[in-house]
Amino acid sequence: MQNKTLENQRILIVDDQRAFQLMFKGVLYSMGATNVAFAPTGEQALAKCSNTDFDILFVDYHLGIGKNGKQLLEDLREKKLLKPHSIFMLITGENSVPVVVSAVELEPDDYLVKPFSQSVLRSRIIRIQHKKERLAGLFNALYGNDSEQVIAFCQQEIAETGRYQQFCKRVLSENLLALKRYSEAEQILSSCLELRRNGWALILMARLYFEQKRFSESKTLCDEALEDNRLFAEAYDIKARSCLAEDDPEQAFVSIQAATDIAPYSMHRQYLYMDIAHALEDTTAKVLASKQLYEITRRSIRQDVSHLLNYIRSIIAAATLSDDPQQRNRYSQEVAIALQRARRDDSLIRETDFDLFEILCQARLDSISGQQYQAKKTYAAVAQLAETQQQVIPDTVLLLNQIGEFEQADRLAMFIDADQRNDPVLERLLSEQQRQNQSHQQHFAQLNKDGIRQYKDGQYLAALALFEQALDLAPMNTGCALNVIQTSLQLLKTHSKAPGSSMLERCKKAFRIVDNMPLPEHHRKRYEELLNQFSKLKQEKRR
Repeated sequence: MQNKTLENQRILIVDDQRAFQLMFKGVLYSMGATNVAFAPTGEQALAKCSNTDFDILFVDYHLGIGKNGKQLLEDLREKKLLKPHSIFMLITGENSVPVVVSAVELEPDDYLVKPFSQSVLRSRIIRIQHKKERLAGLFNALYGNDSEQVIAFCQQEIAETGRYQQFCKRVLSENLLALKRYSEAEQILSSCLELRRNGWALILMARLYFEQKRFSESKTLCDEALEDNRLFAEAYDIKARSCLAEDDPEQAFVSIQAATDIAPYSMHRQYLYMDIAHALEDTTAKVLASKQLYEITRRSIRQDVSHLLNYIRSIIAAATLSDDPQQRNRYSQEVAIALQRARRDDSLIRETDFDLFEILCQARLDSISGQQYQAKKTYAAVAQLAETQQQVIPDTVLLLNQIGEFEQADRLAMFIDADQRNDPVLERLLSEQQRQNQSHQQHFAQLNKDGIRQYKDGQYLAALALFEQALDLAPMNTGCALNVIQTSLQLLKTHSKAPGSSMLERCKKAFRIVDNMPLPEHHRKRYEELLNQFSKLKQEKRR
């Protein structure tokens, strides 16, 4: 019976070490296997699974360059390439807490740490095969995402007090929670906890209490679960969410930090980390979470260039907020390294105008370092593309706001599409900049408005002083620069006592802000009229 455990089973070994492949194949053959295939990378394994339904997969966690075993499992599930009867076993020679817990959280059928004996391997396979056979209907329902069938099969197994009733109670509770059938879930979990304070039941009840906004009770159950097992990363997650909901971001950060120390390779955990960092206004933590999201997804089914772009945008945002020149320089170096690294990952950036994105990033860094004119000049050279390439419109808006072109930024922000607005990281970066600029922008607008009023009243010197104060706040603002030019020219025309050479220099300096820049039609016409007046006045001064 034992030697037939692997008979007629299609087996795939996914490992990048040829020596281990051959050794493990010998072990499997001695256990009755006759059909064993190999794949040295996650990508090749995925391709093989697209053509063959394997019964058992033995997958090494670390697979060199490319997808790791955890990411392969995510891909297979997402693409429905792991059949209900299939067994997926993760294998690794590493037993560090982050690797083990992150792998276990994804719930493969089993997890083995090298070295392991043939008897351990055989007993694990037999145990999983029995479970898959007994609960075939349940696994089929889970594979088909049929919640009602899942519930029915679980209830049947529980009623028959079968061997797997505890497993079915857990699956049933999870499904009822997902369906928001809280009273039914609470009834099952309460009965489980009366018999035994199981970790899984404590966690699910804590999640239920959180959903019901019973935050204090939720935290109490999380603490109980953690007393039994300090490696319950999900308990720290739920506790962090509860603390954040109670407006205690400091304690939430303690909990989420503990969770990420234990198991950092979770997207939802990193998003929560970022939410808490935002509440604490901790820019370093926000950059770290954004980087982790990029690293977690770059080889997985959730790979998306937006995670890379958001990581780089987050670094620049942090540099913008830093008052320390050395820290800003370190952030600039981190941007350069991230851009250079991304260049080597052609599959990720292939569909993106990465050259344009990089140009806009450099312009933003120039602006941060005080090179406002260079930043605007860079923008002017790519403005037509930057305002039409959908993926970098947010970066164009961020740059325009940085250099004080508030009106253009507001106009362009309306063209940011729904997908980008639904990206929580990008939307937060945009809204944070807007919030940080608000008082600055309001002050600028008021100075400009007061200057216009003084100009209309014929108080040209007072108007010029106000426009120049506004320009100090937004050094590259086109409309304000044109106001400075117009007022200076008016002073040259109407005030004989006004120092002519000084006014001409003011005009030249303001014209530099506008020259060769892309302008809206109303600004373009005004610029041409003022340039014509300036040329005539210069000629008159020479006579």
